[in-house]
Amino acid sequence: MNRSTSRNKSRRVGPPTVLHGLLEAAVEELGINEKLVECRARMAWEEAVGPTLAQYTRPLRLSKGFLEVAVPSAVWRTQLNFMQRDIAERINKLLGGKVIKGLKLLNQSENVEHKRRNR
Repeated sequence: MNRSTSRNKSRRVGPPTVLHGLLEAAVEELGINEKLVECRARMAWEEAVGPTLAQYTRPLRLSKGFLEVAVPSAVWRTQLNFMQRDIAERINKLLGGKVIKGLKLLNQSENVEHKRRNR
C-alpha cells in the first residue's frame, strides 16, 4: 500500500475555504485594514489624476476620509482645489467604494513644517 494514499484517506477534508475570506479575517485581526485602504488610495493617485499632475503632486496619507496631498505651490493648490471633487470620485471608483471624502492640499513647505511639528 502506498503511504501517501493512506494519509490522504485518513485526513478529513471539509468544505473548501475561500482565500478572500481568510485574508479579510487576517487583515481585520491584525488591525491593518485602514493602512491598506490608505495604501490603495495612494496607489490610485496617478491613475486618477494622470501622469502630469502626478509628477508635481504626492499623496501623503489618508486622515478621516481626506487624502492629504503635497503640492509645489499655492497655484497648484488652487488648481487642484477646483478639481478635488472629480479627483475624489475617480479614486473612489478605482477603489470600488466611498473611501475619499475630499482632498487636503498642502504646500510642500507646509508639509515639511507639519512633519517637524509631529516629531
